Amino acid sequence: MGCGGSKSAKADAGGAPAPAPAAAPAAAAAGGVKVFAMPPSANAIGPVILAMDAGAGALELCDLMKGEQNTPEFLAMNPFHHIPTLKDGNFAIGESIANLRYLAIKYKKEYYPVDDAATCGMIDFAAESFSNEVYPKLGPKVIYGVAGFAPAPEDQATANKEATDAIATWMTHFVKGKYAVGDKITIADFKAVPFLFASMQPVIEKKTGFVLSDRAKQYVEDFMAAVKSTEIMKSAGGFSIVEYIGSKDPDAGEPSKYTKVDLTAAPPLGQPDGKVKVHGMPPSANAVGPTLLAMDAGCGGFEMCNLMEGAQNKPEFLALNPFHHIPTVQDGAFAIGESGACLRYLALKYKKAYYPVEDPQACGLIDFALESFANEVYKKIGGPLIYPVLGFAGPAEDKEKALKEANEAVDTWVKHFLKGKFVNGDKISIADFKAVPFFFYLMQPVMEEKTGFKLSDTVKTYVNNFIAAVGASAFMKEAGGYSIVEFAASKA
Repeated sequence: MGCGGSKSAKADAGGAPAPAPAAAPAAAAAGGVKVFAMPPSANAIGPVILAMDAGAGALELCDLMKGEQNTPEFLAMNPFHHIPTLKDGNFAIGESIANLRYLAIKYKKEYYPVDDAATCGMIDFAAESFSNEVYPKLGPKVIYGVAGFAPAPEDQATANKEATDAIATWMTHFVKGKYAVGDKITIADFKAVPFLFASMQPVIEKKTGFVLSDRAKQYVEDFMAAVKSTEIMKSAGGFSIVEYIGSKDPDAGEPSKYTKVDLTAAPPLGQPDGKVKVHGMPPSANAVGPTLLAMDAGCGGFEMCNLMEGAQNKPEFLALNPFHHIPTVQDGAFAIGESGACLRYLALKYKKAYYPVEDPQACGLIDFALESFANEVYKKIGGPLIYPVLGFAGPAEDKEKALKEANEAVDTWVKHFLKGKFVNGDKISIADFKAVPFFFYLMQPVMEEKTGFKLSDTVKTYVNNFIAAVGASAFMKEAGGYSIVEFAASKA
């Protein structure tokens, strides 16, 4: 259902490659946008539904079973060989949320109202926390085993509980009205609903025992009633979410019934006051980016959240971010988490040049760069390389493999995105605030000494150009003994 587009396609439950439709299913007449995807993929179908809803485009089949994600033509669009990948004329980007945001900014502005930074910030927080907190518990642990995309977990009952808890936390914090972030549909709904809808299918309940909450089911049904293009999740030549999952047990029966509740209007978002606090810790590269941006924009700065003392689990912090993570941005009565969401909010509200919404393609590329860094590069350099040196994780089991994968991920990202001085050509953007702190860590002498990883001169120049342009970068060098430079040096 996530169908990230790995180099070798997943097998179904019987061990044979999962079948794919010979041609893309018929879609409503639409514009020229092509969303490369497969109908059973909950991760890819959201942008397809939005493109169809906006009249901007439709599904373009990318048959992972035939390896179409690894052709030169596809890799030119998305070097990380994943679906969904969106093509609009000569412009192409990957990453599900980046696709959704681009489509909204260019073709359906009410789904991402860029003139309202607080609403967009909460939309991003909802979409990204679903991706980072709910999806890992729901997709691989509940849906994929039934669909044949992954082995079933050893303890399904525990997996079900973890998925239920994650969904409940997400629903409670975000779905306070009819949809996520209020009573109007947004891109956060296009991200969340396909996965929740997949989990509602009778086969999932029968084979795993997982039952989606009544409130979540009502949220899904309300969204699907309002967005007619969601029909592609029910019928797509035998390969829609309903049809594909249903094929795993044709005798699973009808969907379980649920009790609807009367909904009240969503409460208004808390109001920003221009005095931003970025809750984090100085050695956290993930939290440093929003801190630098807040300082650079002159709207606020760092606020210590001492994870070692459990500050992230206190009631007052959990009211800001129920997923107890840093960074968390607090701006008056408004608060959001997730690094990318924090960066985008700060740019939309206080430094528009770093996310120029008047140029949808620039924003799309910025989002693709930021999100692919988080999803592709960070995973290869954070846990395997940086964190063991800092004492945040154990060493990689296979050091040589970890080095090879880190080098490949960094090189792929750099070649695709650094065509100029920064990601957005000669202009700094939020993507640079995301990537630079991690690359800066890798430039510290102790990293090469203890891991053997050598950052290229190209990347070092990129980092130095950013530091020269952003005076607030001094925070990475000196912060009471706990800056990136100081903390890394203490591990030498």
